[in-house]
Amino acid sequence: MKVMSLNGSSNLSLKKTCAAIGIFDGVHRGHQYLIKQMLTRARRLKLKPIVITFFPHPAHVLCPGVKLGYLSSLKDRLVLLDDLGVEACLVVRFTPRFARIEPQKFIKDILVKKLGVEALFVGDDFRFGKDRRGDITLFRELGLKYGYETHAVSQIKQGSRSISSTRIRKLLSEGKLNEAERLLGRKVSISGPVIRGSRRGRDLGYPTANVAYEADILPLQGVYVVRVLLGKKSYLAIANIGTRPSFEKQNSNLLLEVHILDFSKDIYGLRLQVEFLKKIRNEKKFSNPQDLIQQIQKDEAFARKCFFAKLQLF
Repeated sequence: MKVMSLNGSSNLSLKKTCAAIGIFDGVHRGHQYLIKQMLTRARRLKLKPIVITFFPHPAHVLCPGVKLGYLSSLKDRLVLLDDLGVEACLVVRFTPRFARIEPQKFIKDILVKKLGVEALFVGDDFRFGKDRRGDITLFRELGLKYGYETHAVSQIKQGSRSISSTRIRKLLSEGKLNEAERLLGRKVSISGPVIRGSRRGRDLGYPTANVAYEADILPLQGVYVVRVLLGKKSYLAIANIGTRPSFEKQNSNLLLEVHILDFSKDIYGLRLQVEFLKKIRNEKKFSNPQDLIQQIQKDEAFARKCFFAKLQLF
């Protein structure tokens, strides 16, 4: 997938495209539905499919006091879009200046002139431009003028409620991993490079990969059965999200530490994707290293039992 930006593509001049616009944080089932509708239409009209997304989240710019975490990093968002079959993605840097752009100017100068949009897909509640004055009505009005078609896609539902990134964030904050999975349409996962840590796990006989995760939203603190994706291979592992309360020097930030079972390779600097399969227990403080080792042994045994029992974790 080709990734573009407005700043880095001053001479950007595409033709005959079919575009989907949105933030697409987490690329959940609702996003997937909208994008698949766009891809189907692009094939039918023989147009080039393109996604237009924004970073950072507009809420971070328009409401600086609001703490809104990402379900997926921008890098992971692009990977998920590529997996869906999107050929190109324009990442628009959302700044206070961009927030003040007149919606008519956004449509004319970016969608029509730079991207050559002939078909457009957005969520039916999408708003954009200065004072959020741009909406579906404006898209359709200017579509008649500039010759593109507009498709407003309604949110799909899980149960009686619409699928949304906000809803998934709430589910994860409540520890409802399985419900979050159903809305995402895949396992909850976190990605990032492996960095050097304190090596305490190695001293205990359980070396861990310390993952410098890039998303803001994590499952609740605790120990999990996980699957680690490294390149094209996957491995069974146990992971801990927490502050390592059993050691004197604790971290105020949450750490993601992964012990990959039956694995001994040096993976510093490599990028891991950690899929959370099942929670084993909450994080707790141990009075001595031996008690901690015994608990980790139990955690490992539980993970292996889950795998061999084929509890639909994979």
